[in-house]
Amino acid sequence: MLYRHQNGSLYYEVKGSENDTTLIFFHGVAMDHKTFDSQVAELEKAYKIIVVDLPNHGQSSHLDSRLGYSKTCAKISVGLLNHLKVDKAIFVGQSLGSFIVSHVAYLYPEKVIATVHIGGGGLYPKSSFLLKVVIPLIKPLISLIPKKLMFKTFAKHKALKKHTQDYLEKTSARTGKRVIIDMTKSMIRDRVEGVSGPIEQPTLIAYGDHEASFVKKMNIKFNDTLANSRITVIKDAHHIANQDNPKDFNRELMTFIDTVG
Repeated sequence: MLYRHQNGSLYYEVKGSENDTTLIFFHGVAMDHKTFDSQVAELEKAYKIIVVDLPNHGQSSHLDSRLGYSKTCAKISVGLLNHLKVDKAIFVGQSLGSFIVSHVAYLYPEKVIATVHIGGGGLYPKSSFLLKVVIPLIKPLISLIPKKLMFKTFAKHKALKKHTQDYLEKTSARTGKRVIIDMTKSMIRDRVEGVSGPIEQPTLIAYGDHEASFVKKMNIKFNDTLANSRITVIKDAHHIANQDNPKDFNRELMTFIDTVG
C-alpha cells in the first residue's frame, strides 16, 4: 500500500495481528522491505509488523535531495503510524535504517517502545566535522567503477551468504548508483550532525561477526553511551546480519521483545 505524505509516497505492508505489539522495520541502502522477510515470517504469528520501502528505494517515491533524509524519514514514519492508528512501536533499523530509528527516538520519544539497530551506529555523540571531507570524494570514486562490478562488489562487501549477496546485487542494481552515492553522503552527514542526546528507550544493538572493524567499533561505542541497552554479535553473518543468519538474529530479537513488550 502507499502512504501519501507531503513529500511524496511511501510503500508499506502490514502483517500479523491488529491487537498486539507493533514492530516497524527500516532497511539499509539499496535494499527494500523484503530484506526482513525472515523476520516477518517469524514475528507475524504474535505481533503486528510494518515494513516499508524507504524513500528513493523500491516502490516509494524519491525525496527532494535538499531535505535532510533521515530526519524526514523519521517524520514520515511517525506520520505512517498515526495514519495506521498505532500509538507506539518497537523501531528496528538496519544500517541506514538505524540512523532513522535514532532520529525517531530522539525527536518522537512518545512513539517509541524500544529500538533495535542492526549494523548501524549511534548519532550521539556526533562524529568529528572532519568526516565531511570524505563527502566530495564519494561521487567520483563510485562513478569510476563499472555498474555491474560495482553492484557485485557492493553486495560482497555487505553480505556473507550467497542468498543475501544475490538479493543485494539485484536490489542495488534496481536502486542505482545515484541513490547509493546520495545515501552514503547522507549517512556521513548524519554522523557529523548527530543528535543532542542518547537514546533513552530500551535498545538492542546487533552486528555480524564478519562486520567491518570500523562498524564494530562504532556499535561498541554506541552501546557504551546508552544506559538501557545490550549488544550482541550474530555469528556467521556480515553487515546484513538479519538476512545472513535469520535464525540467530530472530532468537535475539524475540528475547529482547519479551523483555520490553
